[in-house]
Amino acid sequence: MQKVSEKIIEKILSENNFSIELAKRLDIQQQSVLGLAKRNSNKLTLFIAVKFYIEKGFTEEEIFYHNQLKTF
Repeated sequence: MQKVSEKIIEKILSENNFSIELAKRLDIQQQSVLGLAKRNSNKLTLFIAVKFYIEKGFTEEEIFYHNQLKTF
């Protein structure tokens, strides 16, 4: 299951206008968006949300969390 990156989480939690606009797109309250971000809910990866992040200038690599496996 994919999650959004820490960069997106920080943007949602720190920028009021960004979280308000995302809430409008998802048709939920801003407080709900903040809760989703705190839990890093997979609902933040819905198509409409990803489209919003891209419109705001994020690349797909910046949007999604990529678990880097370390090899020793």
